[in-house]
This record gives sequence, C-alpha cells and structure tokens, in this order.
Amino acid sequence: MQPESRQRWSAETDKVLRDAGWRPGRKVSTVEWERTLADHGGFRIHPAAREFLAEFGGLEVGARGPGRTMAKLAFRLDPVAAEWDDEIFEVLSDEAGTYLFPIGEADRRNSYLGMAADGKVYIGMDTVSLFAADAEEALEKLVEGIQ
Repeated sequence: MQPESRQRWSAETDKVLRDAGWRPGRKVSTVEWERTLADHGGFRIHPAAREFLAEFGGLEVGARGPGRTMAKLAFRLDPVAAEWDDEIFEVLSDEAGTYLFPIGEADRRNSYLGMAADGKVYIGMDTVSLFAADAEEALEKLVEGIQ
C-alpha cells in the first residue's frame, strides 16, 4: 500500500470508498474470514491479501452504469463469497500461474476477485485475467469503470 501522504486514487474513488465505509487507517479483523475459508475450502491467506482485507474487507459498492472505458461493476470485498468455490479458485490460480486468495466478487457474483501474493488482482469465473497491478489500481478500476 502506498503512503497516506500521496494521492492513492481519484477524488471519485475516494468518495465512493468513503461512502461505503472506508476511512484512512481503517483496520478490521480478518480472523473469521481466514478461519472460514481455511475450514471450508483449504484457502491459505497470504500477507498481501490479509493487508488488503484488513483495510478494505467488508466494503460493498452497488454503483453500476457507464464508466470511463467500460461499465462500472458493483462489487463486494468479502472473501467468504468464495467459501464453497475452492475448485474454481484452483482453476483460476492455475490459469493465472500463481496462487490466488479470494478477496471478493464483482458484477453480482459473475466474477470473483482474487489477489496474488505479489498484490496483483485478478478477475474471473470461468477464465481469469490480470485486472490490476495492485490494490489501489483495482479499486479505482472497479469504482470508475476502467478496463
């Protein structure tokens, strides 16, 4: 994550995330998510996903409509959305060439969001693609509708 003194994202993204409950310095426990996903799917959280979820986990943005280069996608940053879909995440991880930990879902559960240990964010359900190089870019793309 980038230092708070720098602009992390656009004013629009900042407003949408704040309206969803995010604040600078926000910190929520990831223990229950980690336990649930380990018990029901054998998911192993890595530090990048833990750090992301501690700051953004539980946020939900329902805005849809036209974006800058694609439609804005509603999204929910709740890793338990993938609780019973460990097999899907195994396939997505294989396709991505790296282990992906679920961080949420987008487009009304039509796509999962997964994070690699290096912080890259992937999106997919039947196939996977690299969505963003880091969490800040992923959030901005989701909020503003950027492909």
